[in-house]
Amino acid sequence: MHHVLAAILSVAPPANPRALTPDQAGRSAALIIVVFLIGFFGILTLVLLALMRRRARAAELRDRRLREKPTSRVSAWEEAGKRAEAPPAEDLDDTRVAMQLQPALASGRNRPRALVTGASRRVGHAIAMELARAGCDVDFTYHSSAAEAESLAHELAQAGCDCSFFQLDLADAGAVESFARERAETLGRLDVLIHNAATYEPSPLDELTADACRRQYVVNALAPLLLSARLAPLLRESTLEGGGSIVALADMHTMGRPRRGFAAYAMSKAALVEMVRSLARELAPGVRVNAVAPGVVAWPESGFESDPEAQAKYLRRVPLGRAGTPEEAARAVCWLALAATYTTGEVLRVDGGRWLT
Repeated sequence: MHHVLAAILSVAPPANPRALTPDQAGRSAALIIVVFLIGFFGILTLVLLALMRRRARAAELRDRRLREKPTSRVSAWEEAGKRAEAPPAEDLDDTRVAMQLQPALASGRNRPRALVTGASRRVGHAIAMELARAGCDVDFTYHSSAAEAESLAHELAQAGCDCSFFQLDLADAGAVESFARERAETLGRLDVLIHNAATYEPSPLDELTADACRRQYVVNALAPLLLSARLAPLLRESTLEGGGSIVALADMHTMGRPRRGFAAYAMSKAALVEMVRSLARELAPGVRVNAVAPGVVAWPESGFESDPEAQAKYLRRVPLGRAGTPEEAARAVCWLALAATYTTGEVLRVDGGRWLT
């Protein structure tokens, strides 16, 4: 700076401006410009440094507040689980259970309502409980497992869930029609429809019968279509984020990994997948329609695949090296039903990587 001032003084104009030489005038103008630029950039630098210190101070204060005061945000899923925490079983008497089994609208609570087919056992049981833990009231159907259906109803009641359950033979298309129309008139609300019930029967070609093929088609494909069509008006009125939801239980082996001796079953489940894609277009935008396609999440209780040796052979082709669980399938169903608000027409494989081998 001293050098700059000395240079300015050396070319300062004389008392008589007319005495300036052209060379002196040029040097004087150049130095004035230099001094102006130095001052301008100096002030700009000071302003920027002040802003940076201010932002750093604000960030430090914000971090300090976060450390001193825990966040108030909570997970909706965790909160739903808290609402559905079960009281001790010994505290429940028959009267209280009966009250909790009344329809949700009678209790005045604004909880989502789900209907699950074939929920008394295995994967269906897990799906019903997962939906209850997520904050839903649950209705379900069963075919012949009356005692297990009643047991599930008590479990749902203990989880703080309103529920009703119905005996329904999905192989009887007329009964399915009647059930669907009656539920459409009496439920009052429906947000989630889960097509879980299915029949899984071998159909080797030398033993194939028309009746067996027809039964698998009606249970696995036609009944879900009829239920979806008749209950669609209720699902369209759902106030859930993303709208109403339909989730079907497909099978990853019927999507291009066929197994010997199960042609009729594979055809029926392939029809179910096509139903999912068709209804995803027809019911949009008010209703989302998706499917979960498990590999093995619950071994058959009888037949070839109930044999430990056959199961070990199957698992050698599963990259994760184990069978899945009903609860893992249920979590995938629940995600599609409640959380996947921008997903429709999708088939989610839950197979431990079996599709890849």
